[in-house]
Amino acid sequence: MVGNEHPGMKRVLVVAFALALYAVTTYLIPGLHSLRPWVPGTSLPFSEISFAWPSRHHAGPMPADDASERSDDELLALAPLPRAPAPASTPPGQHPVGPNAALRIPPEAYAGMTRPIESPDDALSFFHRRLRAVAMREPGAIARIALYSVSTNGADRVSSTVRQALQARFGDSGKGWVPIAPGWQWQQHLDVRWSQEGRWRTFVVNRGGAPSNRYGFGGVVASRRTLRVASLFGTATRGPVGAHVGLFRLFYQAFPEGGNVALSVDGGTEARLPTQSATLEDRVHDIHVTDGAHELRVGLSDGDARLYGVVMERENPGVVVDGLMLIGAFTRVLLNNDAQHWQGQIAQRQPDLLVFWLGDNESVADSMGFDPTRFRNDYGEVIRRARQGRPEASCLVMSVLDSAVSEDGVFRSRRRIPRVVAAQRQVAQDQHCAFFDSFAAMGGPGAIVRWVRSSPRLASGDYQHLTEAGSRVLGALLYKALLKSYDDWLDGSGPSR
Repeated sequence: MVGNEHPGMKRVLVVAFALALYAVTTYLIPGLHSLRPWVPGTSLPFSEISFAWPSRHHAGPMPADDASERSDDELLALAPLPRAPAPASTPPGQHPVGPNAALRIPPEAYAGMTRPIESPDDALSFFHRRLRAVAMREPGAIARIALYSVSTNGADRVSSTVRQALQARFGDSGKGWVPIAPGWQWQQHLDVRWSQEGRWRTFVVNRGGAPSNRYGFGGVVASRRTLRVASLFGTATRGPVGAHVGLFRLFYQAFPEGGNVALSVDGGTEARLPTQSATLEDRVHDIHVTDGAHELRVGLSDGDARLYGVVMERENPGVVVDGLMLIGAFTRVLLNNDAQHWQGQIAQRQPDLLVFWLGDNESVADSMGFDPTRFRNDYGEVIRRARQGRPEASCLVMSVLDSAVSEDGVFRSRRRIPRVVAAQRQVAQDQHCAFFDSFAAMGGPGAIVRWVRSSPRLASGDYQHLTEAGSRVLGALLYKALLKSYDDWLDGSGPSR
């Protein structure tokens, strides 16, 4: 008998059966489409598996011709994008004059833009004024962007592209927000050195369970799991930005059982920050350093604590882009955050532009159906609550991207995508936000198939997530659209100020 005489063979058969069951299950359950071992158009089984979270280095398999050495404009030229509108040029002898002349954006800077930002009510005017203050080098002027997104930006790639481009043009005011610890296995942050010692216990807004429903500015709160636990926040050692910091700002919670946080800069003397308080409240603690390369260690000396994140900024005029990724989250989960707490976190962070790039999970969850009325109501309530923390801030809604499923062996765009985009555009109008049609910017229906098959590859084999190159392309399209919107505002040809 195989079971008695050949126990090794029995184990092989059990493993083979388990693998076969796994493979069949991925084809029967729509939500597991990204785990299918083989899809039409790929080479070998398992070669195109892409999990719902971007990996440490890539959101999907990269082709042989690595795009890392190409500039953003080179990638845009190679991408299968809609035809870009020709940038307007200034006729000879008619150069801009007046107080804004030195601040204008040359048309070639936004050449390649495929879709402008829709802002009929001048929804970006506050952010534009902040950018102008930065461009005029007003002391302490910083234009802050907070980008809430899901796994499409789970590795900070799109936000990093926008961060690097805006800081190159307007000035580097720091990396911005970094959570104490990853709330999801594949969450990453670029333009910073970020690591952990020991293990933190994390609660994320889309899974719930946090004490008092407080998840902080970025949707993640961390507390002690192991005896020795700490996080390191260091300036970047490579790349065009993130090499300097002048201020570390710790966002944390004070509560009756709070312990002491241990803080040290560059391996120096450890300072203790007590988090015990008679009442539950959110606090910030500032650590000023000489502008330059530094590392902050945040650990626990005794007891427990509830920590949200660290902001890394500089005092010189410039731009900061906070990548706030909520991997696997549906839009409505942000309502799990205690409303007053979340508003207080936004008030403390003071973003000048709130960007909401949500809805991807609603657009691919075929088994759950899509209720546009509920989606609009949830999305609108999320934006309304966030803006109560910073009423004057500008607001931008980004649409979902194209994604595809296999129908009779052929990948086609999901039929609900245009309905999701239409609902998001309506939300933007209802909430007086600007709107960026990312779906149209990348090429509309069928774009994701072209992005998967392009060289370099711009989308992964799950026909949903972006590769590193694809993230840079989308980030560059958003950056150019922001530049064009700002320049139109300076020119006065955009909505009235």
